[in-house]
Amino acid sequence: MAYPCFTKTYRKTTYPAIDPSRPELSAKEKTVVVTGAGDGSIGATVALAFAEAGARKIALVGRTAATLDKTKAVIVEAFPNATISVFTADISDAQSTGTAAHNIKVELGAWDVFANCAGHLPDLTTVAGADEDDWWKAFEIHAKFATHFAKHFLPKARPGAAYINTNAASCHLPAAHFPKTSAYLASKLAMAKLDEYLAEENPQLRVFTVHPGVVQTRMVDKVMKGLDNVPAGDFLDEPELPAHFMVWLASGEGDFLQSGRFLWANWDVEELISRKAEIEGNPTLFRITIGGWPFQ
Repeated sequence: MAYPCFTKTYRKTTYPAIDPSRPELSAKEKTVVVTGAGDGSIGATVALAFAEAGARKIALVGRTAATLDKTKAVIVEAFPNATISVFTADISDAQSTGTAAHNIKVELGAWDVFANCAGHLPDLTTVAGADEDDWWKAFEIHAKFATHFAKHFLPKARPGAAYINTNAASCHLPAAHFPKTSAYLASKLAMAKLDEYLAEENPQLRVFTVHPGVVQTRMVDKVMKGLDNVPAGDFLDEPELPAHFMVWLASGEGDFLQSGRFLWANWDVEELISRKAEIEGNPTLFRITIGGWPFQ
């Protein structure tokens, strides 16, 4: 799992520059919405990280109340003064999403940070062998949600809000590297391009697409069981790495990276800051394009 890296340092664990306790990263007075926030997920760790950064209104969104309640219990125990609210919703469904967006606005007010951590991995199979409903579900959750977000959640955001979308670095790679995952990777690729459109059409919104690293989740377990050759060595990353990276992005310190770009939580943020001029000067950097085009 040795991936190329934009920075010289490839991070696998959290580090001081993205520590949620840093005063410069404070989320005090901010309202945060996290989808896919059930127990044991990246979303659950993201919600906890924002609580550590001082957020006192956090909405946990997911399909199963029981797993969301477990996440809530962990956060409330650590931060008893925080208001943690659970909202069950299927983000692939317009009505369900609209209801959740309305209820969050009524209960918690306008939001400042929206971390979309929901995902769906269909059964591992070929395109021809796939169950069509299960295969298409990945597109409904990863790609179609962009329309639900724009129509139902975006109007309820505060000025300067941040939308952080969890993606997958594997969508950069050839199909041969990840066989039998066509719906997951193709829908994640579409998701990244839709984030660009959300950024382009809504300049008041800060949009970031984030590869979270390879974190131990049920989805990763499912992929690894389906691979003929499981990567050797310590290829897993700590869930706190993407969670704290998202807190850093939401703080505004990463705004020079520019809205609509695809970023990796594994990249060292201090090195990114040191290369600010280079990044700002290349409008195609960190975007989904055809490799090498225009072939200069």
